[in-house]
Amino acid sequence: AVNTLIASDAGWIGDNTDGRGLLADLDRQGMRVASARVLMLGAGGAARGALPALLQRQPAELVLANRDPARAQHVAGHLITLGEIRPWAWADLSKAGSFDLVVHATSAGLHGHALALPDGLLARDGAAYDLSYGRAASAFLQWATAAGAEVCSDGLGMLVEQAAESFALWHGVRPQTDAVLAELREQVGGWA
Repeated sequence: AVNTLIASDAGWIGDNTDGRGLLADLDRQGMRVASARVLMLGAGGAARGALPALLQRQPAELVLANRDPARAQHVAGHLITLGEIRPWAWADLSKAGSFDLVVHATSAGLHGHALALPDGLLARDGAAYDLSYGRAASAFLQWATAAGAEVCSDGLGMLVEQAAESFALWHGVRPQTDAVLAELREQVGGWA
């Protein structure tokens, strides 16, 4: 998926800044990917934009769970040159063990649906991140809080950071994001 077009002498170049935006916000939140067991929930466009960046951080294991296991398998196979992603059936999540970081990338929250997630999915003192922001992230992040997450965050910071990455590609300078994020947080509100 492309979210940024850059003009060049050879024509237009497409890029996707979602993954870099996610990593920048994970860093801001103190959420560790390197050497961690990471679970991505959902195998749609948002997940596909984030998975390559997560692989760059060399997690101990990256599991991709989806309701349709064939879709998870397809996405994992498509990204095999970047690293190993273990596809997993959503129905079998209770057998997956616990994860240091759980990233939610489904559209369930946008439609007001809560996810049925098994106990023990989030490791003790683990972290949870929802690529959605505001109210759309509420159900997942409430689950994560109840599961004992040390750090929880919605994706508003990712939105700001990926926009800053796009700006840098266009103008050669990366803007500061803290003030923008604070202003947006005030306008959008939190996830609770």
